[in-house]
Amino acid sequence: MSQTVTKGQVVGEFRCRAIREAAMRVVGRKGLANATVQEIANEAGVAKGTVYLYFRSREEIIEKTTQIAVDDLLDRTLEAIKAGGLVRDVLERVLTTQIGYFDEHQDFFRLYFAMVDGSEESRRRRLANRRRHVAQLVTMLEAASKSGEIRAADPERVAIAIAGAVREVIFRRIDGKSTHAPADEVRFLTDLFCDGLCVRRGRR
Repeated sequence: MSQTVTKGQVVGEFRCRAIREAAMRVVGRKGLANATVQEIANEAGVAKGTVYLYFRSREEIIEKTTQIAVDDLLDRTLEAIKAGGLVRDVLERVLTTQIGYFDEHQDFFRLYFAMVDGSEESRRRRLANRRRHVAQLVTMLEAASKSGEIRAADPERVAIAIAGAVREVIFRRIDGKSTHAPADEVRFLTDLFCDGLCVRRGRR
Protein backbone atom coordinates (compact mmCIF):
# COMPACT_ATOMS: atom_id res chain seq x y z
CA MET A 1 0.00 0.00 0.00
CA SER A 2 1.58 3.28 -1.13
CA GLN A 3 2.06 6.11 1.33
CA THR A 4 0.60 9.54 0.61
CA VAL A 5 3.17 12.30 0.43
CA THR A 6 2.04 15.31 2.43
CA LYS A 7 2.50 18.95 1.50
CA GLY A 8 4.80 19.32 4.51
CA GLN A 9 7.06 16.53 3.23
CA VAL A 10 7.26 18.12 -0.21
CA VAL A 11 8.14 21.50 1.31
CA GLY A 12 10.68 19.85 3.61
CA GLU A 13 12.43 18.05 0.75
CA PHE A 14 12.47 21.26 -1.31
CA ARG A 15 14.07 23.19 1.56
CA CYS A 16 16.60 20.44 2.27
CA ARG A 17 17.65 20.42 -1.36
CA ALA A 18 17.88 24.23 -1.43
CA ILE A 19 20.07 24.19 1.70
CA ARG A 20 22.35 21.49 0.31
CA GLU A 21 22.77 23.32 -2.99
CA ALA A 22 23.45 26.56 -1.11
CA ALA A 23 26.12 24.79 0.94
CA MET A 24 27.84 23.66 -2.24
CA ARG A 25 27.93 27.21 -3.60
CA VAL A 26 29.14 28.79 -0.35
CA VAL A 27 31.92 26.24 0.08
CA GLY A 28 32.91 26.66 -3.55
CA ARG A 29 33.32 30.41 -3.07
CA LYS A 30 34.72 30.67 0.44
CA GLY A 31 36.18 27.28 1.29
CA LEU A 32 35.03 24.74 3.84
CA ALA A 33 36.43 26.54 6.91
CA ASN A 34 34.56 29.78 6.11
CA ALA A 35 31.20 28.25 5.23
CA THR A 36 29.02 29.13 8.24
CA VAL A 37 25.43 28.05 8.81
CA GLN A 38 24.35 31.69 8.60
CA GLU A 39 25.96 32.12 5.18
CA ILE A 40 24.42 28.87 3.97
CA ALA A 41 21.03 30.06 5.21
CA ASN A 42 21.44 33.42 3.48
CA GLU A 43 22.41 31.69 0.26
CA ALA A 44 19.37 29.40 0.49
CA GLY A 45 17.05 32.30 1.25
CA VAL A 46 15.87 30.90 4.59
CA ALA A 47 16.30 31.85 8.23
CA LYS A 48 19.16 30.29 10.18
CA GLY A 49 16.61 28.64 12.49
CA THR A 50 15.00 26.99 9.47
CA VAL A 51 18.28 25.28 8.64
CA TYR A 52 18.32 23.69 12.10
CA LEU A 53 14.85 22.27 11.53
CA TYR A 54 16.40 19.95 8.93
CA PHE A 55 20.06 19.64 9.92
CA ARG A 56 21.62 19.35 13.37
CA SER A 57 24.86 21.10 12.44
CA ARG A 58 26.97 22.53 9.64
CA GLU A 59 28.86 19.24 9.49
CA GLU A 60 25.66 17.30 8.90
CA ILE A 61 24.74 19.65 6.03
CA ILE A 62 28.13 19.08 4.44
CA GLU A 63 28.11 15.30 4.91
CA LYS A 64 24.60 14.83 3.54
CA THR A 65 25.33 17.17 0.65
CA THR A 66 28.41 15.25 -0.41
CA GLN A 67 26.87 11.80 0.00
CA ILE A 68 23.79 12.62 -2.05
CA ALA A 69 25.97 14.05 -4.82
CA VAL A 70 28.27 10.99 -4.77
CA ASP A 71 25.28 8.62 -4.89
CA ASP A 72 23.94 10.54 -7.89
CA LEU A 73 27.28 10.33 -9.70
CA LEU A 74 27.72 6.63 -8.98
CA ASP A 75 24.16 5.89 -10.14
CA ARG A 76 24.89 7.68 -13.41
CA THR A 77 28.16 5.80 -13.79
CA LEU A 78 26.39 2.47 -13.27
CA GLU A 79 23.81 3.38 -15.92
CA ALA A 80 26.63 4.15 -18.36
CA ILE A 81 28.14 0.71 -17.72
CA LYS A 82 24.83 -1.16 -17.91
CA ALA A 83 24.14 0.33 -21.35
CA GLY A 84 26.74 -2.18 -22.62
CA GLY A 85 28.66 -2.32 -25.88
CA LEU A 86 32.34 -2.53 -26.70
CA VAL A 87 34.62 -1.76 -23.78
CA ARG A 88 36.02 1.36 -25.49
CA ASP A 89 32.49 2.74 -25.88
CA VAL A 90 31.55 1.84 -22.32
CA LEU A 91 34.68 3.42 -20.86
CA GLU A 92 34.14 6.54 -22.95
CA ARG A 93 30.58 6.84 -21.61
CA VAL A 94 31.79 6.37 -18.03
CA LEU A 95 34.49 9.02 -18.38
CA THR A 96 32.13 11.42 -20.14
CA THR A 97 29.65 10.95 -17.31
CA GLN A 98 32.23 11.56 -14.60
CA ILE A 99 34.06 14.52 -16.12
CA GLY A 100 30.76 16.02 -17.29
CA TYR A 101 29.42 15.73 -13.74
CA PHE A 102 32.50 17.56 -12.50
CA ASP A 103 31.97 20.42 -14.93
CA GLU A 104 28.31 20.59 -13.93
CA HIS A 105 29.02 20.48 -10.18
CA GLN A 106 32.42 22.07 -9.65
CA ASP A 107 31.35 23.40 -6.24
CA PHE A 108 30.58 19.85 -5.12
CA PHE A 109 34.00 18.54 -6.04
CA ARG A 110 35.71 21.40 -4.26
CA LEU A 111 33.61 20.53 -1.24
CA TYR A 112 34.23 16.78 -1.51
CA PHE A 113 37.98 17.04 -1.86
CA ALA A 114 38.15 19.66 0.89
CA MET A 115 36.81 17.10 3.37
CA VAL A 116 40.01 15.06 3.56
CA ASP A 117 40.32 15.67 7.31
CA GLY A 118 36.75 14.78 8.21
CA SER A 119 35.50 12.49 10.95
CA GLU A 120 36.20 8.77 11.09
CA GLU A 121 32.66 8.14 9.89
CA SER A 122 33.25 10.48 6.97
CA ARG A 123 36.46 8.67 6.04
CA ARG A 124 34.70 5.31 6.18
CA ARG A 125 31.94 6.64 3.93
CA ARG A 126 34.49 8.01 1.47
CA LEU A 127 36.28 4.64 1.37
CA ALA A 128 32.96 2.87 0.80
CA ASN A 129 32.24 5.24 -2.11
CA ARG A 130 35.61 4.46 -3.69
CA ARG A 131 35.08 0.73 -3.28
CA ARG A 132 31.64 1.00 -4.86
CA HIS A 133 33.09 2.85 -7.85
CA VAL A 134 35.98 0.40 -8.26
CA ALA A 135 33.47 -2.47 -8.14
CA GLN A 136 31.52 -0.83 -10.97
CA LEU A 137 34.65 -0.60 -13.10
CA VAL A 138 35.58 -4.20 -12.25
CA THR A 139 32.19 -5.31 -13.61
CA MET A 140 32.91 -3.48 -16.87
CA LEU A 141 36.40 -4.95 -17.18
CA GLU A 142 35.36 -8.51 -16.34
CA ALA A 143 32.70 -8.40 -19.07
CA ALA A 144 35.28 -7.15 -21.58
CA SER A 145 37.76 -9.84 -20.54
CA LYS A 146 35.13 -12.56 -20.83
CA SER A 147 34.23 -11.43 -24.35
CA GLY A 148 37.91 -11.43 -25.35
CA GLU A 149 38.10 -7.67 -25.94
CA ILE A 150 40.88 -7.06 -23.43
CA ARG A 151 43.89 -9.06 -22.35
CA ALA A 152 43.79 -11.03 -19.14
CA ALA A 153 44.69 -8.73 -16.25
CA ASP A 154 43.80 -8.16 -12.64
CA PRO A 155 40.52 -6.21 -13.09
CA GLU A 156 40.65 -4.64 -9.64
CA ARG A 157 44.15 -3.22 -10.17
CA VAL A 158 43.13 -1.84 -13.57
CA ALA A 159 39.94 -0.38 -12.09
CA ILE A 160 41.95 1.35 -9.36
CA ALA A 161 44.30 2.77 -12.01
CA ILE A 162 41.38 4.14 -14.05
CA ALA A 163 39.71 5.67 -10.99
CA GLY A 164 42.99 7.23 -9.89
CA ALA A 165 43.70 8.72 -13.31
CA VAL A 166 40.24 10.28 -13.49
CA ARG A 167 40.64 11.70 -9.99
CA GLU A 168 43.93 13.35 -10.96
CA VAL A 169 42.37 14.86 -14.08
CA ILE A 170 39.60 16.28 -11.91
CA PHE A 171 42.13 17.67 -9.41
CA ARG A 172 43.86 19.51 -12.25
CA ARG A 173 40.58 20.93 -13.49
CA ILE A 174 39.72 22.12 -9.97
CA ASP A 175 43.10 23.85 -9.70
CA GLY A 176 42.67 25.44 -13.12
CA LYS A 177 45.78 23.66 -14.41
CA SER A 178 44.01 21.94 -17.29
CA THR A 179 42.96 23.87 -20.39
CA HIS A 180 41.68 20.80 -22.22
CA ALA A 181 38.05 20.45 -23.19
CA PRO A 182 36.16 17.64 -21.43
CA ALA A 183 35.96 15.65 -24.67
CA ASP A 184 39.74 15.85 -25.04
CA GLU A 185 40.23 14.57 -21.48
CA VAL A 186 37.86 11.67 -22.17
CA ARG A 187 39.58 10.79 -25.44
CA PHE A 188 43.04 10.87 -23.88
CA LEU A 189 42.09 8.60 -20.98
CA THR A 190 40.10 6.21 -23.18
CA ASP A 191 43.01 5.85 -25.60
CA LEU A 192 45.50 5.48 -22.75
CA PHE A 193 43.73 2.53 -21.17
CA CYS A 194 42.22 0.88 -24.23
CA ASP A 195 45.45 0.97 -26.24
CA GLY A 196 47.16 -0.73 -23.33
CA LEU A 197 44.46 -3.30 -22.61
CA CYS A 198 42.57 -4.10 -25.78
CA VAL A 199 43.44 -7.15 -27.84
CA ARG A 200 44.64 -6.04 -31.26
CA ARG A 201 43.10 -8.17 -33.94
CA GLY A 202 44.54 -8.57 -37.40
CA ARG A 203 47.63 -6.52 -36.63
CA ARG A 204 49.35 -5.41 -39.84
